[in-house]
Amino acid sequence: KNKLIRFFGGEQDFLDDLSLSDKWDYVNSTSYNQFLSERIGLSNSTIPILDAHLLVLNGPSGWNHTLLEAVMSGSPGLRAMGWLADFVDTIGAMLVDELAGDVRMFPDGNASVARLLVQKMIPSVAPNMKGFEDVAITRFDYSALDKSEQPVRVRLNSTAVGVREAGGQVQVEYVQQGEALRVTTNHCVLACYNDLVPHLCPEMSEPQKEGLSYGERAPFVYANVLLDNGAAFSRLGVMFTHCPYDPFQWVAVAPTVTSGGYEPPRGPDDPMVVFMMASPTPADGSGGTARELLRAGRHKIYASTFDDYEQQIRDQLQHMLGSYGFDHETDIKAITVNRIPHGYAYSYLGLDDPEWEEGKAPHEIGRQQFGRISIANTDSEVTPLMTAAFDAAYRAVQEQLQL
Repeated sequence: KNKLIRFFGGEQDFLDDLSLSDKWDYVNSTSYNQFLSERIGLSNSTIPILDAHLLVLNGPSGWNHTLLEAVMSGSPGLRAMGWLADFVDTIGAMLVDELAGDVRMFPDGNASVARLLVQKMIPSVAPNMKGFEDVAITRFDYSALDKSEQPVRVRLNSTAVGVREAGGQVQVEYVQQGEALRVTTNHCVLACYNDLVPHLCPEMSEPQKEGLSYGERAPFVYANVLLDNGAAFSRLGVMFTHCPYDPFQWVAVAPTVTSGGYEPPRGPDDPMVVFMMASPTPADGSGGTARELLRAGRHKIYASTFDDYEQQIRDQLQHMLGSYGFDHETDIKAITVNRIPHGYAYSYLGLDDPEWEEGKAPHEIGRQQFGRISIANTDSEVTPLMTAAFDAAYRAVQEQLQL
């Protein structure tokens, strides 16, 4: 307790034996958890308490983040670094100011953004939809997406299996309901998972294939649990919890958004949704690069069944809420589990990835225009954010306009 109080209190500089330049080198070359262990003196059983944030935010634990990366991601530690605290805090404040006032959230996440884009291109899919204010509750007519008389067509349930140039055009081969089909076009943008692109375009050069295959997606598991009412959570008295020793490290009341025509619960007697998030990436400090550990987490997802997750969810919520009148057998009305083995785009990490020259980083080599084919996805920006997807889309379209 005393160590944690000193750590959070800010009265002690735990790097005071280092010069200014050595401090900067230290925070960029030492893992966050190594700092907690060696400098703060926390035990291995305590470190997971401070680790849960990084796990559910980025995938890897504090063993794979530098101290600077961790605090810039919101992990505690600024006040324990002396002069660096003011410097890093200033950078963090700038980032927060950039985002402040601009954060928006739909009840179904970024799915509403995709629906808004589609309805803008094909109004007949939802002709009565107003837009932002009712997108979450509007029903789409999916049969209107792929009609030949429209300038824009969206083809669902069609898996691309080959993309190649032929005769100055691009041929896209795909499978729909078991039938092999082909479409020919003058322009093509591939916006899929980077690691699939070399399989779709086998004629690519080996260096470009290697660049596309470098990153490793961060795996996650999202669960939404519908409860008969919110009484137990109301008695618990918190909206958000970190659970460092449980299967799901993040348990929270689903965001009480009102956008998109969706109304949240009005009180504890109304039904409510609990949002649970888990990072399966090993976090015990056993070693390995972040990319190796992310692959291990993916295999863990593949090896787990819905029954496994359901039991974990019931046990965890019962232990958390049982003393407040919760009974998982009667209070849980529905469970959905989203297994995301290929989740967030890989972001470079200081402990594993070198600093490449401009234009020489794997994502820059991998996203190079390939004839009449452009590549756009968050992988190509090494940032798992929707804004990065927009940036990549803009770049790819600009490439195509220059053909």
